[in-house]
Amino acid sequence: MVHKVSVLLILFCLLVTLPAGAQNVGRVPAVTGLTVNQALEEIAKAKYAASVEYEYATVAPGVVIAQSPDGGILAPAGQQVKLIVSKGLKLVEVPNVVGVVAADAIDKIKDLNLRIGTITEVQTGDRFVVKSQDPTSGKLTVVGDVVNITVGIPKLVRVPPLIGLTLEKARSSVEAAGLKVGDIKRTATTSTDLEIVKAQNPRSGVYRYEGTPVDIEVWSPK
Repeated sequence: MVHKVSVLLILFCLLVTLPAGAQNVGRVPAVTGLTVNQALEEIAKAKYAASVEYEYATVAPGVVIAQSPDGGILAPAGQQVKLIVSKGLKLVEVPNVVGVVAADAIDKIKDLNLRIGTITEVQTGDRFVVKSQDPTSGKLTVVGDVVNITVGIPKLVRVPPLIGLTLEKARSSVEAAGLKVGDIKRTATTSTDLEIVKAQNPRSGVYRYEGTPVDIEVWSPK
């Protein structure tokens, strides 16, 4: 009998000395998946406080995607429960890349956390400039979405044969093909009175973009 009375006295003393809030311990309600208004109601009913932060997410806007402490955790009444609420998907405005060099256009798209989709090349004679885009500029789209571009590229032309031609005729042949003369390397010799092509790069017969330089080596009179 004395032992039971002692135990009761100890329990009574503990209750008296515990802080008021600690005598009111409960379980934090699980509110993940509820709307923010529903979550706030449940937290208030359980006599807890709440704070709300918003983040972009794939979940519908206004829905609780996380909480701290987690639901079911024992906590004293009045403790704050932090709610993370979805803002929905993050939208960005598609940039205008028409008329921009393809490499710069790709960087511009990626800087907005968009992805490059298909790149269609069209021989328009342009030097790798974006001719069109999809979606069009100014349209709102989701972060991570793709932007497809059509790029104008130079026409492909065949490199003409130059070996054995005079340098003057070689120049004319290169320019007539839509290419341009690049570096000219001369090797002096006593066996010719004219500058005669002895080598070329690229070689004849291959296709290169219009405007590509063709390097020439010639025998040059001493």
